[in-house]
Amino acid sequence: MELTTKLVDGLFLGDLKLAGEIRQRVAKWGATVEDRARLRMTFEKPGDDEPAGAAEAPRELDMDEELYNLLNGS
Repeated sequence: MELTTKLVDGLFLGDLKLAGEIRQRVAKWGATVEDRARLRMTFEKPGDDEPAGAAEAPRELDMDEELYNLLNGS
């Protein structure tokens, strides 16, 4: 990834020959829907492995609320 950032810097400095190489490197990361399909990437939808009756709020939301309250003096 570090090399790709250097290539992007070169592109912004005007070396347009680097565009193809950057496109190929970013495609390997699954940047677009087509890239992810070619790489056969799949993602689980949130809640797929939870029972249908699980309506409990995630702990992260509680921590976010707590942080919000601490920052706002509530």
